Amino acid sequence: MKNQRYLVSSDHAIHLAIDPNRLETLIRNGNLNVTDFSCLDTSSKRGVWAMLRSLAASRLRQ
Repeated sequence: MKNQRYLVSSDHAIHLAIDPNRLETLIRNGNLNVTDFSCLDTSSKRGVWAMLRSLAASRLRQ
């Protein structure tokens, strides 16, 4: 994939919404790291933390 210039400068965040199942898949497969994004509200933060606990528990069971 070619590097492209975007209309948004790199010092500005892009706000978007993502399906929780897709987010879980991206994190589980290593395509997205939790340090790459931040939650914009408390409800989302709780949901992501619950998802991370679930993913960690499933890895421990393996």
